[in-house]
Amino acid sequence: MRSGVTENGLEFNYRPLPAFREDVDRGAAASPNQTFVLAKHFGIARVAHYFRETEIDMAKRKSFEDILKTEFRWPAQDDKPFIVADDPFENANIAEDEFTRLVLMKDGYKTAADLMVKSSASDRQSRDTLVFPIIFNYRQFLELSLKYQLATFGPKVGIEPNWKSHDLAKLWAEFLAMLEHYGTEDPDEVDPVVGAIVLEFAKIDPGSYSYRYPVDRQGNPVPVSYSDLHLPTLADVMNGVGGYFTGCDGYLSSLLSASPE
Repeated sequence: MRSGVTENGLEFNYRPLPAFREDVDRGAAASPNQTFVLAKHFGIARVAHYFRETEIDMAKRKSFEDILKTEFRWPAQDDKPFIVADDPFENANIAEDEFTRLVLMKDGYKTAADLMVKSSASDRQSRDTLVFPIIFNYRQFLELSLKYQLATFGPKVGIEPNWKSHDLAKLWAEFLAMLEHYGTEDPDEVDPVVGAIVLEFAKIDPGSYSYRYPVDRQGNPVPVSYSDLHLPTLADVMNGVGGYFTGCDGYLSSLLSASPE
């Protein structure tokens, strides 16, 4: 066995495929000591198996043969990522109208985050992987919701759309200024609640960057605000925020419809 081989900064032990086949045939167990196993199967598929002794129960460990039997997708010569199915009902439709696209985008990012939270509810490994796109998607939902409100209702009261900034704090301030111009009331005092949520996102991810990359443009590590996060609570809070923006949309639309041209 060769040891001390380094790949991508990680040190692992390597055993060629024939040696592993011999081990499996005689019933030998795979090594549990944080060992990477890399091999080529028929010269096509690269197989990796990583065990963490403190995290993975022995009964759940897969043998090398189990891994080889797992379906493994390899690039094919005729692969094309963007195609149109013959049956139109099997396709997703990408709206050409920019306003329709804006509405679908803001709703789509939130829906995707909701689905990821639901999917990872009983899977710790998925939670640790999906937490990054979940937070990013909810943040993108907030940004597009504010930009939608400003673009749709702002010009009527002298507030211009803001397509340039990713600063949630700035967008929220412009949104509040717009509401003030409309003279909207806040009997439930919910504006400060939503504002605090928006500003929390602005704090942990100021430039819509922190959950897309681990380092900044200079290669410096991006600090993480929370080491643990309860995703169902996040999703529930964002459902409330979504309801708030839906309510604002309906209320401001009614004001516009009632106002003289």
